[in-house]
Amino acid sequence: MADILTEIVRHPSAWYGRDLLNDSSWIVHLEPGHLAEIAAAVESVGRRALPFAALTKDDFPLPTLGPQLRRWQKDVVDGRGFYVLRGLNTRDYTDEQVGTIFWAMGLYLGRAVTQNPKADLLGHVYDHGRRYGNTDLRGYETNAHLPFHTDSGDVVGLLCLHRSKSGGLSSVVSAVTIHNEILKRHPEYLAPLYRGFHYIRREAALTESPVTPHRLPVFGARDGLVSVRLIRNQINAACTKTGVPLESVEKEALDLFDELAYDPAIHLDMDLQQGDIQFCNNYVTLHSRTSYVDFPEAERRRHMVRLWLTMDPRRPLADGFPTASSSSPRFRRRAGQPTRSGSAARGDGVASSPRSPGGIARVAAGWARPGRRTGPSRHGNRPA
Repeated sequence: MADILTEIVRHPSAWYGRDLLNDSSWIVHLEPGHLAEIAAAVESVGRRALPFAALTKDDFPLPTLGPQLRRWQKDVVDGRGFYVLRGLNTRDYTDEQVGTIFWAMGLYLGRAVTQNPKADLLGHVYDHGRRYGNTDLRGYETNAHLPFHTDSGDVVGLLCLHRSKSGGLSSVVSAVTIHNEILKRHPEYLAPLYRGFHYIRREAALTESPVTPHRLPVFGARDGLVSVRLIRNQINAACTKTGVPLESVEKEALDLFDELAYDPAIHLDMDLQQGDIQFCNNYVTLHSRTSYVDFPEAERRRHMVRLWLTMDPRRPLADGFPTASSSSPRFRRRAGQPTRSGSAARGDGVASSPRSPGGIARVAAGWARPGRRTGPSRHGNRPA
């Protein structure tokens, strides 16, 4: 087990939600010049009929917004750990064009990570009408409450394409603050959290190897930085599958983690507006979503678009701590941990080439949902 950090972390990433209720510095705004650059780039891409998975920064020039995105991103990587970008008027574009804009912004921030075994590079988060809790079901395919968790990818971006009729609040909490609070209240709980837990392997749940052979730490520390990875539902599912329950101290540690995450003084709730883009650092924050009720009309139903990014340079992580990765397998361990196929991990699950036919085929698959706007827009008649 890695060394446990036993000092209070004093860093901008150790924030309390109560302190941000009247502080809107975590919301940044697109300026008129930025919007003009976006519109010109969308029109250029449409004229050339370029699929957005094949785009490069040269194909989607953002001369002033690109550098500004990188400056804002520093707060995600080195600062508070999240921000919301506001001001994109999605009504000016088709849904596919909005996806193109989101994808292009990602080109200026990092490298896309595949999000499932199908190698989707843009994820579509909406209610598929399925029941939450099934082993083969991803929670984002329902309208249910999603507990606090981390995603794969160093950074997760979430664009609000359409809001729900009610509910669906997005919540963010500082993992560093939770670590500090556990250290203050029950330092004995840090050991089981640093040791970690076995996870269900969702795509392999019905095979002879349904859980991870190794434990995945919740916390890890290196160079004074605390990092987190946690999906408690998958820990619980692994216990159910193997018939091996959590030890008392393990359950108590996870319960305290949850209690702190849901403390209204610690986490921050936000109601994302149409066109808002939330960026979160998966190593220092966890995110959640309240349940929601949709509009009856298909074209008005809640729809978020998700992008997972790997950053360069990478965050320093403790030996054995799971790196951000593609979801197949969901986490990879550092230092050449074997993957399911038995070969060493190629690296971080990043798409080897966004121009590959497979990536292009999968990146746009979610736009086939009924009710999507695919016709002419204010910025060109040909959706990208």
